[in-house]
Amino acid sequence: METINSAIAELLSLIDRKRQLFVNIMEITLEQDKDIKGNKANNIEELVKQKQSVIDMLDEIDKSFAEKLNLLKKHLNINNLEELDFTKYPMMKTLKLKVEEIMSLAQKIMKIEESNKEKLALIMNELKKEMKQISVGKKSIKAYEKPILSNDGIYIDKKK
Repeated sequence: METINSAIAELLSLIDRKRQLFVNIMEITLEQDKDIKGNKANNIEELVKQKQSVIDMLDEIDKSFAEKLNLLKKHLNINNLEELDFTKYPMMKTLKLKVEEIMSLAQKIMKIEESNKEKLALIMNELKKEMKQISVGKKSIKAYEKPILSNDGIYIDKKK
């Protein structure tokens, strides 16, 4: 019984760390939104790197969580958590609620990400138009810079 409670406590600790990382991702995502609105995505690359770093940490926590959860299921002789008696293990109810909270946070992050993606697509289209206009301008300037080839004129005498 004690080993089960300590395993659940470890899972709760992992889920708390995971929640904090999701809060960090939310903060970075909101910062990306500000950057896109205010600076036309000047700092987006750095923010994406920061987010990737947090995602890598999440992956490590997920691996550890999955391993510990599988060991707990084997120890309790169950196939999924729905079979567990939450009255016997009330800490598992807390774990389930924390997982639901993280899932809700993840959905909010995804909505902001989709919005950011659309805004970035608009910025990219504007940049493409500007680049096309610059290209046309360069061609126009080059046309005026070409040296004039002077040919001696050919005169036709129409007098008879």
